Amino acid sequence: MAASKRKSAVKAVKKTAKTRKPRTAAKKKVARPAAVSPAVAQLDERIAILRSNLRELTEQAAASSGASTEELLSQRIGAQEVKLQLLIKQRDELARRGS
Repeated sequence: MAASKRKSAVKAVKKTAKTRKPRTAAKKKVARPAAVSPAVAQLDERIAILRSNLRELTEQAAASSGASTEELLSQRIGAQEVKLQLLIKQRDELARRGS
């Protein structure tokens, strides 16, 4: 009799374990930066776009073959990197002035 009670108790525990929602990790609070000027926000957006373009160009360069294609992609990547550095410099200067 005691053995059958233990079995039913084990079944009940297993059933609740199956129907229970899985635990999710606690969400980390992300520190929000202080209010950013619209000019800095716009530069951040342009920087994000350039970084995305660089990722795509790098993937294209890795997937392609042929000397002329590689040279063209290399030139485009170089131009994008120069633009990225310029935008980062502009953003840093604006942020320093705003502080």
